[in-house]
Parts: sequence; structure tokens; C-alpha cells
Amino acid sequence: MIPWARLGKRHEAFSYFYEHLPPACNIVETGSIRELGNWEGDGQSTIVWNAIAADQDGEVITIDIDPIGADLVHELELSHTKAITSDSLLILPTLTEPVDLLYLDSFDVDFERPQPAADHHLKELNASLHLLRSGSIVAVDDNEETGGKGSEVAAYFAANNVPEIVTGYVRAWRI
Repeated sequence: MIPWARLGKRHEAFSYFYEHLPPACNIVETGSIRELGNWEGDGQSTIVWNAIAADQDGEVITIDIDPIGADLVHELELSHTKAITSDSLLILPTLTEPVDLLYLDSFDVDFERPQPAADHHLKELNASLHLLRSGSIVAVDDNEETGGKGSEVAAYFAANNVPEIVTGYVRAWRI
């Protein structure tokens, strides 16, 4: 069961993804669960992706440099999720399966100084371009009206005429 009621400011975006991901979806997430129950802060997206993948017979790969994420994936027995402990910029280029959803959320944002996080997520996008195909969705968490993690990804997609399909705290584009 997907914990819709707990998603708060991410509810609209995650609902959209659930409705628009194909059966047997392939999801890649950078930044993994790191604290149980922190729905408003970290958002628990790894749990949600696993629930969506279980419902749609898909698979999730979650990548985090901190081993806590992998430990929690194993502890929670997230059966449709494979956790990789590594730097996302090193692992993303080695993946080969096309993705339906690329969820970029690996670098904590300081909303007073969001540029380092925004730059990192653009690097992750560039490391993942070979995984994207027509119809793939790219999403970036932690955005506000004044900026956030997705600003550089948004500029990249605007320059390449890729439409933004979700706006708000989570921003997303469809290739």
C-alpha cells in the first residue's frame, strides 16, 4: 500500500508519477532513506518508490554514499529495491537499463545557498543521460519559489525544449 496521506508537500508529484509510470517501471533514485518516519523532512521517497514498484511489478535502484540508506532498505525488506552504497556520480554512468523515472535527491539543499546542490543535480543528470528514453521522467526534490535543487536541471531542460510536467516542491520533466 502506498502511504499517500503522509506525503505532504510531495503528494501531488508522487501521485502524478504513480499515474504515469508504465507497468514494470524502472526507477533510479539518488539519495536514499536515512531516517525512519521523517515524512516531512526527508520524505521517505525510497519507501514510496518501493511501494509503487511492488504495485506495478517494477524495480528501484537507490544510490547513496552513506551506508545508512542500504542498511534501512535491508532492514525494511524493501523487496523491489536494490540499494547501492557509492557516490552517485560514479555509479550512474555504469548503469545500463533505461529508466522510467530518475529521481535526483542526493545532495542536501541550503535554501539560502542552493547553488551547490543545484550544480550537483545537474552533474547527476549529465551522468544519467544515457539511461533516458522518450517518455522518461526526471524529477528533482527540494524546490521553493526562490530556487532549490532543481534550478540548473530546469535551465538545462528549458534550453533543450523539454517540458516541465510537475512544478512545486518536486519538479519534473518528461523527455
